Amino acid sequence: MTSSQTLPLDRLPHRVKAKITEIGSGPEKTAELEPTLEDLLLGLGFEEGAEIEVRHQGPLGGPLAVNVDGRLVALRPVDAAAVLVEMTTSFSDPVLGS
Repeated sequence: MTSSQTLPLDRLPHRVKAKITEIGSGPEKTAELEPTLEDLLLGLGFEEGAEIEVRHQGPLGGPLAVNVDGRLVALRPVDAAAVLVEMTTSFSDPVLGS
């Protein structure tokens, strides 16, 4: 993966820093997305350009613990999918060797 790749937050590898590029959009957006999700995320510091990093994920695809500009926030994966990010640090997969 390269450092300029844009992807939904729920697909960001753990411990890889990224910047938020868009909220409430992208290929993962669904019709069930709450209309107030963008307002909720903005209130939690999810603004365009904010630095973000996935720290942990709960078992069996549970909530993500996300560090956004120094704040630790828990998000459901479906909500995280509505946040598009661009990686700012490179990622190499030790299993795939890339």
